Amino acid sequence: MNYYTHDDVQLKQRSKRFVRRMFMMRQLGTFLCFLPILSVLMEMGKSPELCALLFTNAFAWPYAAYRLALQSRDPTGFERKNLTLDAAFGGFWVASMALSPLPSIIIMAVLISDRYSAGGWVQLKSALQAFLLAFVLMWLAERATPLLTFSTRTVWLTLPLASVYLLALSIVSHNLTLTLRKKNRELERIALMDPGLKIPNRRLFERRLESEFLRTQRGEGKAWLMLLDVDHFKQVNDTFGHEAGDFLLSEISALLRDSVGLKDIPARFGGDELCVIVRDADEPSILLLAEKIKQGIALLRLPASSTFQCSVSIGIAPASDASSIHEWLRCADEALYQVKRAGRNNVQVWHAGTRETLSEVSSKQRI
Repeated sequence: MNYYTHDDVQLKQRSKRFVRRMFMMRQLGTFLCFLPILSVLMEMGKSPELCALLFTNAFAWPYAAYRLALQSRDPTGFERKNLTLDAAFGGFWVASMALSPLPSIIIMAVLISDRYSAGGWVQLKSALQAFLLAFVLMWLAERATPLLTFSTRTVWLTLPLASVYLLALSIVSHNLTLTLRKKNRELERIALMDPGLKIPNRRLFERRLESEFLRTQRGEGKAWLMLLDVDHFKQVNDTFGHEAGDFLLSEISALLRDSVGLKDIPARFGGDELCVIVRDADEPSILLLAEKIKQGIALLRLPASSTFQCSVSIGIAPASDASSIHEWLRCADEALYQVKRAGRNNVQVWHAGTRETLSEVSSKQRI
């Protein structure tokens, strides 16, 4: 089952952008093709009626195709039919020129590259079929023989098609690629962020955790992992409702964003657990940061209760004392549960040979 579909307005806007883009390229292409084809037809002594038909194809057809596509119920689908019809016109004029080498080759190259860029192999396949059908019918009707010569004038009139149109096609393709890259980056950003808390989710957290651990192992800096668990969070949901719980987590995440450094990474670890990867800090500064966060959380209030007070348990582990990412996580988690078992609302740093709570560190500093 599809839970997400584009609305009609968005689809119509996208279709109109596609039709307008094809209109501009068709307008440029038919004008640039008009010049060398007319040159060859005049050299072959073709009738004025055929030249008038060429003029209509070059200057009236782009506007007709544009209006018909916009007025149809499916502009994109109709425009793809127009692209196939363009290829049929190309086959007709290549046959009319009796395969005059230079303009014919350039026109076929333009048609192939343009159709493929517009719709891939599916569009190119239908275009080639239309091109060959129109070419064969016109060739048989004219009972033509290949024309292997061309004038200097035809060469000069073909050069703009060979250069200007392909350059324009490259610019359009490049702009579409840039737009696609921006959208992909935005989609990736959305996929890696917690929408409610506006901080990275666990997927991005694990990526950053790995990169920071490897950076520490290479001796390029120090990293600390801080796990935060909101004390008695279930009671908040049970007493005040899940909206209050979501509000509290949102306020804590905002506090984390304001408290940590620019290079630090706050994230949602899961449920009511949050975390921060702190870069290039020493133990005293990481403890000061933890105390600042703990005091800030204690000041938070709920809209439903002005007397509500929140506390948090924090476990900290340095990457330098761990041999792997999993061990780093386990050490921080063990420090967090030491705080919970000791009564919550405290901070504990994990070391390979020693465990100190924030109160113990403060007592040592006072002595």
